[in-house]
Amino acid sequence: MFSGFRSVGCVSESRKRWAVILMARRTKILITFIASLVGIFSLWLYTTLVQEVLIDGLSYCASSRSELLLGTLGIFVAGLVGGFMASLIVVRSNFLPHILMSTFVVGKLFFVVLWDAMSGPLWHETGLGIALMMGLWSGCLAAHKFPLAPVG
Repeated sequence: MFSGFRSVGCVSESRKRWAVILMARRTKILITFIASLVGIFSLWLYTTLVQEVLIDGLSYCASSRSELLLGTLGIFVAGLVGGFMASLIVVRSNFLPHILMSTFVVGKLFFVVLWDAMSGPLWHETGLGIALMMGLWSGCLAAHKFPLAPVG
């Protein structure tokens, strides 16, 4: 017949390779998106747990020094857990979920400042945000240094 037509079942090797590469990119994007969502949700959940349940309303003006110290440490641990969880979902050397979560924390701080919803001075809210991001990136580092699953 015509040499330009191929039967439906025949796919060239180059098309198969491109299909595998495209599927790998889509899978990586999906996993990065899921890790970002899980990380942001865990940050939100654990910081709310620390600020509202454990401390019962963390505020610079109304909380004692021990509550402020415990709250800041709890927020650091919340970031640590969130960063560790996001790193477990994505493959090594993919820091995009952590960058997105850090952007989320900075955006939250800007939102709090712009809408005047601070519970204390600006330096206190900024310190809590820095503690959260330090915990987030420490969790990322911990997951890379001490992997729970073997990496090939």
